[in-house]
Amino acid sequence: MKKSLITLTVMLAAAALVAVFCGSATAKVTGSCAGCHTMHNSQDGKHMILNPDIDDPKGAYTSLTRGTCVGCHTGDVNVGIDKNIPFVNSASKPSTYLAGGNFYWVAQEGGSAKGHNVKGIPGMTKDAVLTTAPGNPVGNPVGCDTDSCHQTLFEPADSWNLDTGCQGCHLAPKHHATQQADGAPALEANGFFRFLSGHYTLTGDGVEGIEDDDWQFTNSATDHNEYLGKIGTHTGAGGFRGIGGNTMTAYCTGCHGNFHIQRDGSTASANWIRHPSDAVLPDTGEYSVYTSYDPDVPVARPILGTGSSATVEPGTDLVMCLSCHRAHGSPNDDLLRWNYDEMVAGNAGDAADTGCFKCHSEKD
Repeated sequence: MKKSLITLTVMLAAAALVAVFCGSATAKVTGSCAGCHTMHNSQDGKHMILNPDIDDPKGAYTSLTRGTCVGCHTGDVNVGIDKNIPFVNSASKPSTYLAGGNFYWVAQEGGSAKGHNVKGIPGMTKDAVLTTAPGNPVGNPVGCDTDSCHQTLFEPADSWNLDTGCQGCHLAPKHHATQQADGAPALEANGFFRFLSGHYTLTGDGVEGIEDDDWQFTNSATDHNEYLGKIGTHTGAGGFRGIGGNTMTAYCTGCHGNFHIQRDGSTASANWIRHPSDAVLPDTGEYSVYTSYDPDVPVARPILGTGSSATVEPGTDLVMCLSCHRAHGSPNDDLLRWNYDEMVAGNAGDAADTGCFKCHSEKD
């Protein structure tokens, strides 16, 4: 990863086994049991493993599933959407990818800066530079800074007995959780947003959000995920889940807590020393221009409504981790949503009104 190890977060495609989804892409899996499960891994003289290029056709997998997390979620993104499978890893360079990005660039091109180094992804190696999550504060509860599955996704602690590092973030893949209403937030009863749960208590904490029905394969101002946000203090110890609440950024701070310490003092006038996260987008000056939602620069909402909102409300909506990063991987260093080298103040060119300039609208 670049930041090699577990994160965030985030994010955003399922990382547990799903073979065939029928209906919407909300938390509960529906459809033929045979799409995901096999009783004896044999039918008409053939094995039932979905992706033999990834998984052992003779293998036996948890819950009688037809492959591992990685095996079921590896393939061409376009084909995956046709079959209602969220693919987060591709063997060839994807021209399109889902909200959480794709592991291709870190696994196949060897770019540790471009994604999380997750155990079980074909071609994946350990990060050549990082040995722990950047921004991981010393002294986290439950030993997260010294010995846990969060220390490195590539080698989860033996006590977790994980087949893949996917379960470092997606700790509770409740594929048969209660179905939420269309356009309603995914809550604990639904297995949380993209099954991102488990931090801190390992049972009750998770991410709440509204899931786009095709994981943002198609996306627009009115067609996207909705993320929950909460204003942070931005000072003091970042710590484990430093911001609290069921937000995406709170989930990310489980490993990257020090990135949430953003001011050099305790007052509102203190200097920013890191880019704000879970901070309200100002409603004055250049920031007030960002009012039409851009899925490439998402914001968090203090209150989740229903469905996708086409508007951004400066003064209310918040900047968050996923405003700039994709959870799995991207073509850009640091898992960024855009090429930072193309963000040139005063001479933005084709990058005008994109990336950094979506909020910093006077700089391009």
